[in-house]
Amino acid sequence: MKLSKADADMFYRLMWSLQHFVNTKLRIVPEANSVSEYAKYKMEDKLKVRKALLADKKLIEEFVRANPEGFSSDDLTIISGWRNFVSGRFYIERFLKKYAVFIQCEEVYGVLGIYESFSEMAHPSYLPLCVNAVLLPFKGRIIYDGILEPYNVMFGRNIMGELKEIYMTAKNEKRIIETIPV
Repeated sequence: MKLSKADADMFYRLMWSLQHFVNTKLRIVPEANSVSEYAKYKMEDKLKVRKALLADKKLIEEFVRANPEGFSSDDLTIISGWRNFVSGRFYIERFLKKYAVFIQCEEVYGVLGIYESFSEMAHPSYLPLCVNAVLLPFKGRIIYDGILEPYNVMFGRNIMGELKEIYMTAKNEKRIIETIPV
């Protein structure tokens, strides 16, 4: 499953504005004159800005206080909630109609795609996938920040079985995390 086009457009409008603010403040990569110019930057540049943003959650608070784009209070609430991001190495264990299953340690998350569902991005035969990702709350659901960094690894039956068991246990105990508290 993925966000509606309107929600996906909204997410990127908010995210690129936040990252543009961070880049302007910290001068990580050459400064863009506008958010739309920043949106066109190469992914490697956006990764540098993302890393700085993840290292200092206070930048999110600064952005919300400054509100340089004149966002509505609803938009600012969404951005403010991103302080509760979950990041690191995840295993994408399966694709469901409702979401993709991301596992980190014993935690199981239901994550939506943005413009594309995860099943449109990768064939199920490639699962499980190991990725570096940032999970964010968005309108009562969980999405990723638009950047997945895959690890080029293959998994044997033991790991695949372990991941399946973690998922099945979480499913049976009704503890799949479908929203991150804001």
